[in-house]
Amino acid sequence: YVRDDAHKRILVTTWGEIALDDMVGIVDRQAKDRTWSYAMLYDARASASTPTTDEMRRLVLHIGALTTAHGPRGPVAIVANGPLLEKAERVYASLGTLTGLNVRVFTTLVEAERWLQTP
Repeated sequence: YVRDDAHKRILVTTWGEIALDDMVGIVDRQAKDRTWSYAMLYDARASASTPTTDEMRRLVLHIGALTTAHGPRGPVAIVANGPLLEKAERVYASLGTLTGLNVRVFTTLVEAERWLQTP
């Protein structure tokens, strides 16, 4: 978890097994640190976990509650590889539209960075 106040961006890199509690902890930290409106680049390429649809739904509901308390969340770019993880992340992005999240999934850091830099 690297916070860049100058660019109002957070970089999160995950590897190995990631539990729902870990993901909730990341968004809770963003809210606690008062960086809710910062853009987030979430690099999950080294993650061995594939969240279930239920886990993603619970995470999105939690983010929805934080959005109600803190206002709109900044854009989130997710970088993933592997067909199962990409599929799971795309489901997360789709569920995110229900709470007004601005989430996109990419396969490269370059694409994700470019999208986050677009006004």
